[in-house]
Amino acid sequence: MSPLLGFQLRRVARNGQYLVFTVVLPALFTIFFTKIFGGLAAGPAEYQEEAARYMVSMMAYGGLGAALGATSRISFDRVSGWLRQLRVTPVPQSTVFAVDVAVGALLTLPSLVVVALVGRFVNGVEFALGTWLLLLGVLWAGAVVFVALGVAVGLALDAQAAGAAIGILGTILAALGGLWFPVEVFPAGMVPLAHAMPSYWYAELGRDIAAGTPSVTPLLALVGFGALFAVAALVVAQRRPLHAVAG
Repeated sequence: MSPLLGFQLRRVARNGQYLVFTVVLPALFTIFFTKIFGGLAAGPAEYQEEAARYMVSMMAYGGLGAALGATSRISFDRVSGWLRQLRVTPVPQSTVFAVDVAVGALLTLPSLVVVALVGRFVNGVEFALGTWLLLLGVLWAGAVVFVALGVAVGLALDAQAAGAAIGILGTILAALGGLWFPVEVFPAGMVPLAHAMPSYWYAELGRDIAAGTPSVTPLLALVGFGALFAVAALVVAQRRPLHAVAG
């Protein structure tokens, strides 16, 4: 691990608010939604289905929130002068950029793992070991889509605007993407809107794994969104380099 990567990981991990909103809150939501909707289940099989659904949804919620929050801090680093200080070191800008991406990807893991543990040991979700590992793996990989989105937001906006934008984005992605409530209960006119959200396909990727019916459609959708966000981040980076003064 490079010294810069280790420093950035420790720096974000020491942020108590970040840990609460990306690890603790999704874990609590997992219990809350499972107790409400699982309590309406007609039997053990239906309860297991609802518990697994909401566990995967909250893994997706925590994963995208962690990815967005960890990478959008680029805007704060620019304002604080930290990125300007890095320019006088031998570390190239491309490495600084790559470290920010790596931090965003790595910090999605705690949320995914904690919510999975809550699902297993609190809500009683049962999968084979291979399914657990595959579920964690695909959701971790899929979180890169939101890392790219977070980088684009962090590069495009100043510190205050980026913070507000991430909060609004997280709420929209969760609410309209069917992470808090199933898309099946949405009004018919809102279903196409849900399908236009990357968060819907992110959670759907995990749900397919949990149901034992993996599909290529969520994967292709996420690849498309990831490419779109990556291009947006690169375009913004060319116009507002990491070391540029915000404004």
